[in-house]
Amino acid sequence: MSIEKLDPVIDNFAATQRLEHRHVLEEELIGLFLKNPSREFSKMLRDFGPPPMAYSQRLKHIVRAIFDLDQQGEEFDVSMIIDWLTEQDKLESAGGEQRILDLAGRTLRPIEDFPIIVQEIRDTHHRDKLRTLLERALGMVGGSGQKPETVVNMLQEDLISIMEGSGHDKPRTVGMVLDELHNRTEKGIKYGFQCYNTGFGAIDQAIGGLSQGEMMLIGGAQGVGKTIMCLQMARNLAHDKQAHVLYICFEHDADYLLKRLIPLESVNPIGATPFDQGLTERDVLQGIDKAAEGKVGFIDMLNASGRGKLVLKKMLGYKDRLSLIKGDSLKSTLQAIRSMIIEMKAQTDGHIVVFIDYLQKIPVFPEPVTEEEKVTIITQTLKDMALSLQVPIVTIVAADREGLKAKRLRMHHLRGSSALDYEADIVLILNDKDKIISKTNVAYNPSKIADYKQYVIVTVEKNRTGRKMLDFEFKKHFKFFCLDPAGRTVQEQLIEEKLFTE
Repeated sequence: MSIEKLDPVIDNFAATQRLEHRHVLEEELIGLFLKNPSREFSKMLRDFGPPPMAYSQRLKHIVRAIFDLDQQGEEFDVSMIIDWLTEQDKLESAGGEQRILDLAGRTLRPIEDFPIIVQEIRDTHHRDKLRTLLERALGMVGGSGQKPETVVNMLQEDLISIMEGSGHDKPRTVGMVLDELHNRTEKGIKYGFQCYNTGFGAIDQAIGGLSQGEMMLIGGAQGVGKTIMCLQMARNLAHDKQAHVLYICFEHDADYLLKRLIPLESVNPIGATPFDQGLTERDVLQGIDKAAEGKVGFIDMLNASGRGKLVLKKMLGYKDRLSLIKGDSLKSTLQAIRSMIIEMKAQTDGHIVVFIDYLQKIPVFPEPVTEEEKVTIITQTLKDMALSLQVPIVTIVAADREGLKAKRLRMHHLRGSSALDYEADIVLILNDKDKIISKTNVAYNPSKIADYKQYVIVTVEKNRTGRKMLDFEFKKHFKFFCLDPAGRTVQEQLIEEKLFTE
């Protein structure tokens, strides 16, 4: 990082400019890569920040060259990067051959020059952060033996600190905290105290809504409706204009999730529309095929029918407030998720709710030795992310083998580590009603079991700010990928672990 760029980074620091400051550090990072290019390091570049199109103009072409050469499966060097840019007629746009060689050949200021740099920066908080960045980068360039991923993680860590510009890592008196809260409320800002309703009335009443900085876990066996409930919650938040929603799904792509939203909207609100008039997934697929055969846009196809027109009208109402992304086993790291949230906050009103489907799929590099260690890293980082960025994070958690065998899945059956229990603010566990209903309820009327099969039971197993161990039931409408949000308290007796023998 050149010295002349340090003063503008600090002097012009403001919320609206934070994303611009990335480019200064991105340039340093690309320079580090060019000094020691490798396929291993190129994979780490993907985790540093936004996708290539979000890099500054000149760096964007260099990053595309690196990613393209990496996909060819062989090691490469600076000369091959220059050749690629030449072939693509992008060398001049990237600043020319000499600029790339300068990036690869330049060195940071010697460590003894740091006191001079420090004197040139007026803001002590940012000065210390920036000095840490330079020291760490210098250590990496100097051949400290650190792995490439360590370089990226360290730079990312400092970048986040600088971007947030937060003084909250230093002690503040009660008077200071009170004054800050007073100033925020005077401006109409509810930072840290905003609550969001999931649209599932019984759950919202029990937990008081999702608060900024909270992490909620949703667990359950396969097929019980975890993704259906999460996507419906995400849709409710966006539809009601409470927040912009980021839905990261490692199981399905955006097209698949859209195919689920259309049937949901066709019968929503539940009860107001006869289910025989709703659109199923099969109807959606047939509509896509028909539209493609006739070379008619799918939106036009929806508009051609009364039911489709109503669906489209509702979806267009929140089309810019719900963002879907397919999680990637290499690129969708914790650092990348954090960058997406920061970018989304900067581009919106700042009210963001994040859904992750599901937690154990988030990649961690280098790969921890045990899954318990991996889940601990992910859970603690997500909780820190929720607090530091002041966003609620809702994440699905898979059950372990014992949980899949258990008659009733509980919180201790969630796959991973005790960090899930400690870090989560709210834990919801889903079970099929027919599988956990006490036998006494069907002993004299076996026909009731058919009715029980229509419901999923949601247990509030942990609630840091209110009552817990509450059981609510919601009627399944899985044909339309939704649950009836008007849940109710379970009246029947359910099995408990100690009653598993009944």
